[in-house]
Amino acid sequence: MNERSDEPAYSDDQLVGVNVGGTTTSVALGTPEGTVLERIAWPTQARDGEALFAAIVAALEEIAPRAAAVGVAVGGPMDARTGTVIGPPHLSGLHGFPLASRLRERIAVPVAVHHDAAACALAEYRWGADRGVSGLAYLTCGTGFGAGIVIDGRARYGSRGASSELGHVRYRADGPDVFGKPGSFESYGAASVLPKLARRRDPSFDAANGAEVAARAARGDAVARAAIDDNADAVGAACALLADLLVLDVIVLGSLATYLGEPWIARVRATFASEALPERVASCTLRAVSLANLQDLSGLAAALDAQSERGER
Repeated sequence: MNERSDEPAYSDDQLVGVNVGGTTTSVALGTPEGTVLERIAWPTQARDGEALFAAIVAALEEIAPRAAAVGVAVGGPMDARTGTVIGPPHLSGLHGFPLASRLRERIAVPVAVHHDAAACALAEYRWGADRGVSGLAYLTCGTGFGAGIVIDGRARYGSRGASSELGHVRYRADGPDVFGKPGSFESYGAASVLPKLARRRDPSFDAANGAEVAARAARGDAVARAAIDDNADAVGAACALLADLLVLDVIVLGSLATYLGEPWIARVRATFASEALPERVASCTLRAVSLANLQDLSGLAAALDAQSERGER
Protein backbone atom coordinates (compact mmCIF):
# COMPACT_ATOMS: atom_id res chain seq x y z
CA MET A 1 0.00 0.00 0.00
CA ASN A 2 1.60 3.16 -1.13
CA GLU A 3 -0.61 6.14 -0.49
CA ARG A 4 -1.70 7.46 2.89
CA SER A 5 -2.70 10.86 4.27
CA ASP A 6 -2.36 12.15 7.83
CA GLU A 7 -4.53 10.59 10.54
CA PRO A 8 -7.95 12.28 10.93
CA ALA A 9 -10.26 12.14 13.89
CA TYR A 10 -12.75 9.29 13.45
CA SER A 11 -16.50 9.76 13.75
CA ASP A 12 -19.39 7.31 13.82
CA ASP A 13 -21.09 8.99 10.84
CA GLN A 14 -18.12 8.62 8.50
CA LEU A 15 -18.26 6.33 5.47
CA VAL A 16 -15.72 4.14 3.73
CA GLY A 17 -15.60 3.66 -0.02
CA VAL A 18 -13.68 0.90 -1.78
CA ASN A 19 -12.90 1.23 -5.49
CA VAL A 20 -11.63 -1.92 -7.19
CA GLY A 21 -10.12 -0.98 -10.53
CA GLY A 22 -8.31 -3.07 -13.08
CA THR A 23 -4.95 -1.55 -12.08
CA THR A 24 -5.49 0.16 -8.71
CA THR A 25 -7.62 -0.55 -5.64
CA SER A 26 -8.27 2.19 -3.11
CA VAL A 27 -10.03 2.58 0.21
CA ALA A 28 -11.18 6.07 1.19
CA LEU A 29 -12.61 7.40 4.44
CA GLY A 30 -15.05 10.26 3.93
CA THR A 31 -18.20 12.08 4.98
CA PRO A 32 -21.81 11.92 3.77
CA GLU A 33 -21.19 15.33 2.18
CA GLY A 34 -18.60 13.84 -0.17
CA THR A 35 -15.36 14.98 1.50
CA VAL A 36 -12.49 12.48 1.40
CA LEU A 37 -10.54 12.53 4.66
CA GLU A 38 -8.04 9.73 4.19
CA ARG A 39 -7.04 7.31 1.45
CA ILE A 40 -5.01 4.15 0.96
CA ALA A 41 -4.22 2.76 -2.51
CA TRP A 42 -2.27 -0.19 -3.92
CA PRO A 43 -1.92 -2.17 -7.18
CA THR A 44 -4.88 -4.48 -7.76
CA GLN A 45 -4.21 -8.21 -7.53
CA ALA A 46 -6.50 -8.71 -10.52
CA ARG A 47 -5.86 -12.45 -10.91
CA ASP A 48 -6.00 -13.45 -7.24
CA GLY A 49 -9.40 -12.79 -5.69
CA GLU A 50 -8.47 -14.04 -2.22
CA ALA A 51 -5.36 -11.87 -2.06
CA LEU A 52 -7.35 -8.86 -3.26
CA PHE A 53 -10.05 -9.50 -0.67
CA ALA A 54 -7.48 -9.87 2.13
CA ALA A 55 -5.86 -6.56 1.13
CA ILE A 56 -9.25 -4.80 1.18
CA VAL A 57 -10.07 -6.17 4.64
CA ALA A 58 -6.65 -5.14 5.96
CA ALA A 59 -7.15 -1.61 4.63
CA LEU A 60 -10.64 -1.42 6.15
CA GLU A 61 -9.30 -2.50 9.53
CA GLU A 62 -6.60 0.14 9.31
CA ILE A 63 -8.51 3.11 7.96
CA ALA A 64 -12.04 2.79 9.28
CA PRO A 65 -12.49 1.14 12.68
CA ARG A 66 -15.62 3.21 13.44
CA ALA A 67 -17.22 3.85 10.05
CA ALA A 68 -21.00 3.79 9.73
CA ALA A 69 -21.11 1.94 6.37
CA VAL A 70 -18.91 0.52 3.63
CA GLY A 71 -19.52 0.78 -0.11
CA VAL A 72 -17.67 -0.99 -2.90
CA ALA A 73 -17.46 0.00 -6.57
CA VAL A 74 -16.26 -2.84 -8.79
CA GLY A 75 -16.45 -3.76 -12.46
CA GLY A 76 -19.19 -5.98 -13.82
CA PRO A 77 -20.95 -8.05 -14.87
CA MET A 78 -22.29 -8.48 -11.35
CA ASP A 79 -25.39 -9.17 -9.28
CA ALA A 80 -25.98 -5.99 -7.27
CA ARG A 81 -28.80 -7.64 -5.32
CA THR A 82 -26.41 -10.08 -3.64
CA GLY A 83 -23.17 -8.16 -4.20
CA THR A 84 -21.66 -11.02 -6.20
CA VAL A 85 -19.09 -10.23 -8.89
CA ILE A 86 -19.88 -12.46 -11.85
CA GLY A 87 -17.28 -12.07 -14.58
CA PRO A 88 -15.41 -8.77 -14.96
CA PRO A 89 -13.05 -9.13 -17.93
CA HIS A 90 -10.34 -7.05 -16.25
CA LEU A 91 -10.58 -8.72 -12.80
CA SER A 92 -10.31 -12.43 -13.48
CA GLY A 93 -9.66 -13.29 -9.83
CA LEU A 94 -13.11 -12.06 -8.82
CA HIS A 95 -15.13 -14.25 -11.16
CA GLY A 96 -18.05 -15.57 -9.11
CA PHE A 97 -16.78 -13.86 -5.95
CA PRO A 98 -19.51 -13.16 -3.30
CA LEU A 99 -17.92 -9.87 -2.27
CA ALA A 100 -20.75 -8.42 -0.18
CA SER A 101 -21.39 -11.54 1.90
CA ARG A 102 -17.67 -12.09 2.48
CA LEU A 103 -17.25 -8.50 3.67
CA ARG A 104 -20.25 -8.77 5.99
CA GLU A 105 -18.59 -11.76 7.64
CA ARG A 106 -15.63 -9.53 8.53
CA ILE A 107 -17.17 -6.14 9.37
CA ALA A 108 -20.20 -5.24 11.49
CA VAL A 109 -21.62 -2.32 9.48
CA PRO A 110 -23.92 -2.11 6.43
CA VAL A 111 -22.24 -3.02 3.13
CA ALA A 112 -23.32 -2.23 -0.43
CA VAL A 113 -21.55 -3.43 -3.58
CA HIS A 114 -22.30 -1.54 -6.80
CA HIS A 115 -21.21 -1.84 -10.40
CA ASP A 116 -18.43 0.74 -10.75
CA ALA A 117 -20.29 2.76 -13.41
CA ALA A 118 -23.46 2.84 -11.29
CA ALA A 119 -21.45 3.99 -8.27
CA CYS A 120 -19.86 6.78 -10.33
CA ALA A 121 -23.32 7.80 -11.53
CA LEU A 122 -24.50 7.94 -7.92
CA ALA A 123 -21.53 10.12 -6.95
CA GLU A 124 -22.19 12.57 -9.80
CA TYR A 125 -25.90 12.62 -8.89
CA ARG A 126 -25.20 13.37 -5.23
CA TRP A 127 -22.19 15.68 -5.40
CA GLY A 128 -21.61 16.65 -9.03
CA ALA A 129 -22.48 19.63 -11.20
CA ASP A 130 -26.04 18.42 -11.91
CA ARG A 131 -26.90 16.99 -8.52
CA GLY A 132 -30.48 15.92 -8.04
CA VAL A 133 -31.59 15.63 -11.69
CA SER A 134 -34.23 13.05 -12.45
CA GLY A 135 -32.23 10.92 -14.88
CA LEU A 136 -28.43 10.65 -15.11
CA ALA A 137 -26.09 8.15 -16.76
CA TYR A 138 -22.33 7.76 -16.48
CA LEU A 139 -20.21 6.17 -19.23
CA THR A 140 -16.84 4.89 -18.05
CA CYS A 141 -14.93 5.33 -21.36
CA GLY A 142 -11.83 3.86 -19.72
CA THR A 143 -10.27 0.40 -19.58
CA GLY A 144 -13.75 -0.87 -20.35
CA PHE A 145 -16.98 0.70 -21.54
CA GLY A 146 -19.87 0.54 -19.12
CA ALA A 147 -22.92 2.58 -18.21
CA GLY A 148 -24.28 3.42 -14.78
CA ILE A 149 -27.84 4.71 -14.56
CA VAL A 150 -29.51 6.71 -11.78
CA ILE A 151 -33.24 7.41 -12.04
CA ASP A 152 -34.98 9.43 -9.32
CA GLY A 153 -32.06 9.07 -6.96
CA ARG A 154 -31.51 5.32 -7.19
CA ALA A 155 -29.03 3.25 -9.16
CA ARG A 156 -30.96 1.09 -11.59
CA TYR A 157 -30.22 -2.54 -12.42
CA GLY A 158 -31.99 -5.24 -14.37
CA SER A 159 -34.01 -8.14 -13.00
CA ARG A 160 -32.33 -10.21 -10.28
CA GLY A 161 -29.93 -7.34 -9.63
CA ALA A 162 -28.05 -7.81 -12.90
CA SER A 163 -25.86 -4.90 -13.99
CA SER A 164 -26.57 -3.29 -17.34
CA GLU A 165 -23.80 -4.17 -19.80
CA LEU A 166 -23.98 -1.55 -22.53
CA GLY A 167 -20.48 -2.51 -23.62
CA HIS A 168 -21.73 -5.87 -24.85
CA VAL A 169 -24.42 -4.36 -27.12
CA ARG A 170 -23.73 -4.66 -30.86
CA TYR A 171 -22.63 -1.36 -32.41
CA ARG A 172 -21.27 -2.45 -35.80
CA ALA A 173 -21.10 -5.66 -37.79
CA ASP A 174 -17.39 -5.97 -37.13
CA GLY A 175 -14.61 -4.40 -35.13
CA PRO A 176 -11.97 -5.25 -32.54
CA ASP A 177 -12.70 -8.41 -30.57
CA VAL A 178 -13.35 -7.19 -27.04
CA PHE A 179 -15.65 -8.81 -24.46
CA GLY A 180 -15.83 -11.80 -26.84
CA LYS A 181 -17.94 -9.84 -29.32
CA PRO A 182 -16.33 -8.00 -32.26
CA GLY A 183 -18.18 -4.80 -33.08
CA SER A 184 -19.60 -4.24 -29.58
CA PHE A 185 -19.77 -0.81 -27.99
CA GLU A 186 -16.88 -1.81 -25.73
CA SER A 187 -14.76 -2.69 -28.75
CA TYR A 188 -15.17 0.88 -30.05
CA GLY A 189 -15.93 3.08 -27.04
CA ALA A 190 -13.31 2.16 -24.43
CA ALA A 191 -10.09 4.16 -24.10
CA SER A 192 -8.09 0.93 -24.11
CA VAL A 193 -9.19 0.00 -27.66
CA LEU A 194 -7.77 3.11 -29.36
CA PRO A 195 -4.62 1.25 -30.55
CA LYS A 196 -6.80 -1.53 -32.00
CA LEU A 197 -8.98 0.99 -33.81
CA ALA A 198 -5.87 2.62 -35.25
CA ARG A 199 -4.49 -0.74 -36.41
CA ARG A 200 -7.76 -1.49 -38.19
CA ARG A 201 -6.97 1.49 -40.38
CA ASP A 202 -3.24 0.85 -40.62
CA PRO A 203 -1.92 -2.59 -39.51
CA SER A 204 1.55 -1.11 -39.08
CA PHE A 205 0.37 1.44 -36.49
CA ASP A 206 2.33 0.84 -33.29
CA ALA A 207 1.01 2.18 -29.97
CA ALA A 208 0.89 0.52 -26.56
CA ASN A 209 -2.13 2.35 -25.15
CA GLY A 210 -4.73 5.04 -25.68
CA ALA A 211 -2.49 7.76 -24.29
CA GLU A 212 0.06 7.09 -27.04
CA VAL A 213 -2.68 7.27 -29.69
CA ALA A 214 -3.84 10.60 -28.23
CA ALA A 215 -0.29 11.97 -28.24
CA ARG A 216 0.21 11.02 -31.87
CA ALA A 217 -3.13 12.55 -32.82
CA ALA A 218 -2.07 15.79 -31.12
CA ARG A 219 1.05 15.79 -33.34
CA GLY A 220 -1.10 15.49 -36.45
CA ASP A 221 -1.06 11.73 -37.12
CA ALA A 222 -4.05 11.11 -39.43
CA VAL A 223 -4.50 7.45 -38.45
CA ALA A 224 -4.52 8.28 -34.74
CA ARG A 225 -6.97 11.11 -35.33
CA ALA A 226 -9.28 8.83 -37.32
CA ALA A 227 -9.19 6.20 -34.55
CA ILE A 228 -10.20 8.80 -31.99
CA ASP A 229 -13.05 9.93 -34.25
CA ASP A 230 -14.22 6.31 -34.62
CA ASN A 231 -14.19 6.05 -30.83
CA ALA A 232 -16.09 9.32 -30.31
CA ASP A 233 -18.72 8.31 -32.87
CA ALA A 234 -19.35 5.07 -30.97
CA VAL A 235 -19.69 6.93 -27.66
CA GLY A 236 -22.08 9.43 -29.26
CA ALA A 237 -24.20 6.59 -30.63
CA ALA A 238 -24.28 4.96 -27.19
CA CYS A 239 -25.42 8.27 -25.68
CA ALA A 240 -28.23 8.48 -28.25
CA LEU A 241 -29.34 4.94 -27.43
CA LEU A 242 -29.46 5.72 -23.70
CA ALA A 243 -31.24 9.06 -24.15
CA ASP A 244 -33.86 7.64 -26.51
CA LEU A 245 -34.56 4.68 -24.22
CA LEU A 246 -34.40 6.34 -20.80
CA VAL A 247 -35.20 10.05 -21.42
CA LEU A 248 -32.16 11.23 -19.48
CA ASP A 249 -31.33 14.74 -18.31
CA VAL A 250 -27.54 14.31 -18.16
CA ILE A 251 -24.97 11.86 -19.54
CA VAL A 252 -21.56 12.13 -17.88
CA LEU A 253 -18.55 11.05 -19.94
CA GLY A 254 -15.69 9.36 -18.11
CA SER A 255 -11.96 8.95 -18.63
CA LEU A 256 -11.65 9.82 -22.32
CA ALA A 257 -13.41 13.15 -21.81
CA THR A 258 -10.79 14.06 -19.22
CA TYR A 259 -7.66 13.39 -21.23
CA LEU A 260 -8.91 14.04 -24.79
CA GLY A 261 -10.85 17.14 -23.81
CA GLU A 262 -13.29 19.32 -25.67
CA PRO A 263 -12.50 18.26 -29.28
CA TRP A 264 -13.43 14.67 -28.43
CA ILE A 265 -16.52 15.75 -26.46
CA ALA A 266 -17.61 17.95 -29.39
CA ARG A 267 -17.42 14.94 -31.74
CA VAL A 268 -19.43 12.84 -29.26
CA ARG A 269 -22.07 15.56 -29.08
CA ALA A 270 -22.24 15.88 -32.87
CA THR A 271 -22.87 12.15 -33.30
CA PHE A 272 -25.37 12.21 -30.46
CA ALA A 273 -27.25 15.04 -32.15
CA SER A 274 -27.38 13.14 -35.43
CA GLU A 275 -28.59 9.89 -33.85
CA ALA A 276 -31.00 10.80 -31.03
CA LEU A 277 -34.53 12.12 -31.26
CA PRO A 278 -34.50 15.94 -31.52
CA GLU A 279 -36.40 16.35 -28.25
CA ARG A 280 -33.86 14.15 -26.48
CA VAL A 281 -31.00 16.20 -27.91
CA ALA A 282 -32.66 19.37 -26.65
CA SER A 283 -33.29 18.07 -23.14
CA CYS A 284 -30.16 15.97 -22.43
CA THR A 285 -26.77 17.48 -21.54
CA LEU A 286 -23.54 15.64 -22.37
CA ARG A 287 -20.54 16.67 -20.26
CA ALA A 288 -17.29 15.49 -18.75
CA VAL A 289 -17.04 14.38 -15.14
CA SER A 290 -17.28 17.24 -12.66
CA LEU A 291 -15.73 15.46 -9.67
CA ALA A 292 -11.93 15.36 -9.71
CA ASN A 293 -11.78 12.41 -7.27
CA LEU A 294 -14.69 10.48 -8.77
CA GLN A 295 -13.20 7.04 -8.14
CA ASP A 296 -12.95 7.62 -4.39
CA LEU A 297 -16.37 9.25 -4.29
CA SER A 298 -17.95 6.34 -6.15
CA GLY A 299 -17.17 4.06 -3.22
CA LEU A 300 -18.47 6.65 -0.76
CA ALA A 301 -21.69 6.96 -2.77
CA ALA A 302 -22.13 3.20 -2.52
CA ALA A 303 -21.52 3.43 1.25
CA LEU A 304 -24.13 6.16 1.57
CA ASP A 305 -26.52 3.84 -0.26
CA ALA A 306 -25.78 1.08 2.26
CA GLN A 307 -26.44 3.44 5.15
CA SER A 308 -29.69 4.69 3.60
CA GLU A 309 -30.95 1.18 2.92
CA ARG A 310 -30.30 0.19 6.53
CA GLY A 311 -32.28 3.23 7.68
CA GLU A 312 -35.25 2.30 5.46
CA ARG A 313 -35.57 -1.20 6.90
